[in-house]
Amino acid sequence: MLELYRPSRRAAGAIAVLFAWIASLGWLAARRLSKTEATTLSSEATLRLAPGTVWYALYAGTTQVGNAAITLDTLSPGYRVSEAVMIERQDGAGLARSTRRTEAWLGATLNLERLHSGYSRAGRKTDWNIAVAGDTITAHFVSGATRTQGRSHFTEAPTTSIAIPYRLALGGGLAPGRTRTVRLLDGWPVGAAVAQISVARDSELKFADSARVEGVDHHWVVAHTDSVRAFSVTVNGASGPRRLWVDHRGAVSGIETPFGLHWVRTDFDLSESEFRKTLPERTDAIRAAVPTMTQFAAPGSPRDTATTERRFLVQHRDGSPVDTTLLHLLSGGRQTVHGDTITVHAVPATMIGESIRDMAPDPMVQQDAGAIGTVQRRLVSEPLNRERLPGFMAAFRTLARVDTSTAAPEDALGTLGAKVGRPDGVTRLFVALLRASGIPARYVVGVYPHNGTMLTHAWAEIWSETAGGWYAVDPVSGAVSANTGLIRLALGGSSHPEEMLALLANARLTEIGRKGKR
Repeated sequence: MLELYRPSRRAAGAIAVLFAWIASLGWLAARRLSKTEATTLSSEATLRLAPGTVWYALYAGTTQVGNAAITLDTLSPGYRVSEAVMIERQDGAGLARSTRRTEAWLGATLNLERLHSGYSRAGRKTDWNIAVAGDTITAHFVSGATRTQGRSHFTEAPTTSIAIPYRLALGGGLAPGRTRTVRLLDGWPVGAAVAQISVARDSELKFADSARVEGVDHHWVVAHTDSVRAFSVTVNGASGPRRLWVDHRGAVSGIETPFGLHWVRTDFDLSESEFRKTLPERTDAIRAAVPTMTQFAAPGSPRDTATTERRFLVQHRDGSPVDTTLLHLLSGGRQTVHGDTITVHAVPATMIGESIRDMAPDPMVQQDAGAIGTVQRRLVSEPLNRERLPGFMAAFRTLARVDTSTAAPEDALGTLGAKVGRPDGVTRLFVALLRASGIPARYVVGVYPHNGTMLTHAWAEIWSETAGGWYAVDPVSGAVSANTGLIRLALGGSSHPEEMLALLANARLTEIGRKGKR
């Protein structure tokens, strides 16, 4: 006769505990699988983010030229991340200081809600205010007596470069080999290019975390050092490629660019107090460390219309080796990079990895404004193509003249209204009219190396399947094919020399050959 097993009271309890444990594991697994990135960021941020400031010394090669700070404040709810950057630059026989301060207000899930950024130097102060609502950002720009605004629409809500380290650290993105693509508000003024983010190795970084006064001259020296495990994170956004070193809490321990400024984490008194105290004796070293810079479109600049292929050797001014991995990210459009050499071709070099998706929305390119539409309909009576571009360029040149002074407008609508604009404003107006005509176009900034001087410039790139990708035109100079001496560095920002110093502070670009006649 079959008898059913009747466990003892103790065995029944054990079985109940076992089933409860299995059920709990299943519940935890289901919860983990159904947990969204927003939920993860919200919970991790609450546990791991604390108010604090990290200080940096800014170097052009081995010479400190400024300092910076990143501060995190907790709000209820959400967070505010502030970034302050102070740089000494050449000004006559001495130095002058420029300052950029940016504040980003983030929600509980580290989503961008609004952004304010201000830039100041002797004789000029500019302010940006950006609000995010769903898939739209609205930007207000103030520069002296100039006030303008613009909007950009996105298929996905954009984030800001300030928030990226926190999102990676708290969202589980800090693992070697991880990559992601985000729409990133980046640069000054901001562009919103699709940014590629990749995580590589981690390293132990040492930094000064306190200082003391020593000697009869009362100089600040390192009192104690600390170390942190930080991951190498490459960000290729609108303001160009850079490498960040990010720890598990999202704090940035250093920033590198291909040949611009290098951020080094340090103590406040070393980065600020000692630097300010010894600045008079550093003047000659700082002036020698950074390249001479001016505007390509300024009176007296070289008139170059050559479109033959050119090659440029990239070096650091201080003799240190160039990071060819970062440098390679400047490839695209008509540029290719091989080792430490940038080649600028007459036509797009390749379409691999490039698409119309690389057309960066820019709130200063107000292609949807009524005034832009009115002018577009007057200038464009039939569909535009490369064959009709010379005629369009000739008509465009009657709309506004170029003015390299800081008071001239920098946006499309302001340039159209004033009939004058900086190279940035003239280029943005050109891009706005093309976009209003259904032509994919984007604003870019870069440099023209000339006899040891860096001539900064803004021009445009137009997408064409038949041309093989993004080809370059220069509406400022009136060139349907931009000269091949122009090297593209970023898809957004300003071409003003002072504001491009961060990208060129340690650069030496030497032309090493040209095919064809000069």
